[in-house]
Amino acid sequence: MMKRFVFTICLAVTAVLALHAQGLYRGEIVINSNGQIYTQTASILDVFYTTGIHSFELVTTFMGDDLRLDLEDVLSAQSDGITTFSTEQDATTTLGTMHTIMFARATDGMMVADFTFPTQNITMRFNSVGDHFQLPNGNLEAWTASTGEPDRWHGFKSAGGSYATTSASLVKLAKSNDVREGATGYSAVMTANSIIGIVANGTMTNGRLMAGSMSAASYDNHAEMDKSSTETDANGDLFYMPLYAKPDKFNVWLKYTQGTTNNNFKASVSVKTFDGTYYQEPDDDVYTNISGSIVGGQIPAGGWTHYSFPFDYDSYAANGAASEAIFVTFSTNGTPGQGYKNDALYVDDMELVYLGNMTDLRYQGVTINGWNPAVTTYNMEMAAEPNLDDFTATIEGVSAVLTKTMEQNQDGTYRIAISVVAADLQTASCYIINVSVPQGLIGDVDDSGKVEISDVTALIDYLLNGSGASINSHNADVDYSGKVEISDVTILIDLLLSGN
Repeated sequence: MMKRFVFTICLAVTAVLALHAQGLYRGEIVINSNGQIYTQTASILDVFYTTGIHSFELVTTFMGDDLRLDLEDVLSAQSDGITTFSTEQDATTTLGTMHTIMFARATDGMMVADFTFPTQNITMRFNSVGDHFQLPNGNLEAWTASTGEPDRWHGFKSAGGSYATTSASLVKLAKSNDVREGATGYSAVMTANSIIGIVANGTMTNGRLMAGSMSAASYDNHAEMDKSSTETDANGDLFYMPLYAKPDKFNVWLKYTQGTTNNNFKASVSVKTFDGTYYQEPDDDVYTNISGSIVGGQIPAGGWTHYSFPFDYDSYAANGAASEAIFVTFSTNGTPGQGYKNDALYVDDMELVYLGNMTDLRYQGVTINGWNPAVTTYNMEMAAEPNLDDFTATIEGVSAVLTKTMEQNQDGTYRIAISVVAADLQTASCYIINVSVPQGLIGDVDDSGKVEISDVTALIDYLLNGSGASINSHNADVDYSGKVEISDVTILIDLLLSGN
């Protein structure tokens, strides 16, 4: 039965009880109208009915006019806490009826929604996620702390330990106007110093530094993080950073200069995901609360360079640790006490990357005809109603999810939406498969109303002589390959001989 008809009847019978829940999302919408970009505030009201159907109401402004768009009968699918929505319909708007394609995804009260209006050449993206899945102040543009350190990031001015005061007076973490070409704003720079002949590495962390010894090699000198700690920095923020999904990569811009040239010495970057219980670096014990770590992290001397470090989770799988926090530490040298006075490491524009890509889409175990990740619409013909379980996919992204929905259109065709979504909702693709189910009897090549040996004769004659006037090409495609060929003869003969 057609979905719109079902929806209407359900509302009529259970007009009040059918309303299950609704969510209001407020965020920013970026409108691209024929190459002109407009950024506005917007809201989306999502009403969910017990029938599994949603309605959407988008409210924003466009070129000075109020714009309201209503979408009905929107199907959803859910996987690992992420809900996807996909529809193509003629939507009612304050600008008139507009053919609309929408693909949205939501989690934990946040939504990203893409709208396309092909007739008007307009696209819109609504986003209420913000930097929820990113490192706070990862671009290092906020410097409001009285310590002179970047918000949410800490050097020795925020340190604890018996030598904290001494370290704070000698080792600097400061704001710098030195940024990569094409960038604006600030970077952070940490600079090493020498204290009575002992090198104190410049360090920055999103945890807390502890200066507990005059010995550079002592584990009392370390960076730490612990969700049970109530200690706060100069801005009142905890020395702790929660993580809401496992990222695939850690991107960052770095510049490393040395006080004395030594190609054997390198700066270091360490990023760990863990369960939030106590952890320190350098580690004084074997910690089993680690769930992942970046690969690499040794930085040679040089100018501004963009680094992209992949996360390794497999090596820590045996720990069984949750990924509830992220611990980041930068240092002018990977070995405590090594390096030289005035070694300096500049840091800018940190980013957690969440992948959400589809690399293969299969039907009954075989890659669909013409598959290309950049192509999002496909057409298929089947002998009967499609089964979503017959569609499988290969996706990239350690936290990415796959969802599938199917709806029958009023003309009897089917619209299948298979979506892949990154954990932060930003990267996502929705692949549409339009399926038609022609009426006919497969194998009845000559349209006699039954399958018999004369159909084999007609099919062979067509293949040998190219005379197709008397065959039904749909019925002749016995193996559903999309074309009529010798394999269809083989299968048809086998069917007749077996009596199936």
